[in-house]
Amino acid sequence: MKAINIEDVKKIQLEILEHVTAFCDKKNLRYTLAYGTLLGAVRHKGYIPWDDDIDIHMPRPDYEKFLELYNRKTDGVYRAVSYEIDKNYKMPFAKVHHPSTLIREFHFKPGVFGIYIDIFPIDGIASPWQATICAQCKRLLFVKSRVFLETMSFGEKMRLAITKLLLFPVTESLLLKITRKVALHKEYDACAQVCSLASRTAPKEIFPREMFNNLIKLPFEGKEYLAVKDYDTYLTSQYGNYMQLPPEEKRISTHNSVASYK
Repeated sequence: MKAINIEDVKKIQLEILEHVTAFCDKKNLRYTLAYGTLLGAVRHKGYIPWDDDIDIHMPRPDYEKFLELYNRKTDGVYRAVSYEIDKNYKMPFAKVHHPSTLIREFHFKPGVFGIYIDIFPIDGIASPWQATICAQCKRLLFVKSRVFLETMSFGEKMRLAITKLLLFPVTESLLLKITRKVALHKEYDACAQVCSLASRTAPKEIFPREMFNNLIKLPFEGKEYLAVKDYDTYLTSQYGNYMQLPPEEKRISTHNSVASYK
């Protein structure tokens, strides 16, 4: 397999982003830049220099429609993958990936996808308890997907082993079913508040539904994409003083991975 360097990984991610957002525009599906991608657009007009992924949000009705329609397209090579599409995929959000590539994330069990962008659904909520439950499910899914690394200390390995043993009766499928049931507790358009329930930080991500209807375009790597107009509220909830750069020792990617062509 031929390795893919980080600059080419980003190039493929940007091609996927362009294809997905063009598809959304064509089908009248809502999306917004999310998380570090939105922060990068606001602060750097592109990738955060030490970041290496792309995230977007879609309101639940648009997210479900996207998953229903995207893989039917006849143009392009990219494919959507989610738990609803592939039961080997164990996360409560979707990816669109390049199936002729392979991504290996060393901290986690091997996935079923290539170089990708993440798509996080935005769900209507009736109560903050929904965010608390879903965030805990995501944390447990995260632990269950972790693998032992040689770089871990003995104590880290022991803590992970004990946690995995305690979680053994709790399957990924059960956690995903709980998350989906909670997420679909109430119709999106009937809710005053919405949340990214697929996130480990979901309790911090409760916003007025109107935030995701009031959009602007922001530059990202030479092109423009939709984002929430009130990005200040969104980014402050996630990162605090988001315009201040972190200390140099923290300017590192959180993704420990390698990419290659199949």
